[in-house]
Formats: sequence, structure tokens, C-alpha cells
Amino acid sequence: MSTEPLVLAVDDEAGILRLMKLELSAQGFRVITAGGGDEAMKLAEENRPDIVLLDILMPDITGLELMRRMRERWSVPIVLVTAK
Repeated sequence: MSTEPLVLAVDDEAGILRLMKLELSAQGFRVITAGGGDEAMKLAEENRPDIVLLDILMPDITGLELMRRMRERWSVPIVLVTAK
């Protein structure tokens, strides 16, 4: 069993996800990524991340809606990541 914190990074832009995964991995975190809300909910259910980095503007489910859905089920810390 790994002791490094698990981060779920959610963004619809693949380049941003690659950069987040690269940097967070270099800092010692385990990182899983999702390109949208439905995938993020599935990964959160399966992996129970220690923290979620969440883009606000996504095409399938907005980050704010996804955050609301996650909060209904878990008390995981969520950091909103946005260009706004």
C-alpha cells in the first residue's frame, strides 16, 4: 500500500492534465486524471482520492456541478483550477 497522497486532477484539456500530472508526480504525489465529469466521478468512487483539482469550465458537467455532486457523497478537499 502506498503512503503518498492521491490526487485526482480533472480538466478537459489534455495538455493541462499532462502538466499537472508531471509536476505533482515530481513532488511525490500519486496522480490520476480525468478529462470530464462522468469519468471523474467514476475514478473518485473507485480510488477515493485525498484531494481533487477541478477545472470549472468543462463541456459535459461544469466543475461547480461536479463539486456539488462530489460533496453529496464525500468530504474530499477540492481545489478549483480555472483561467477565469
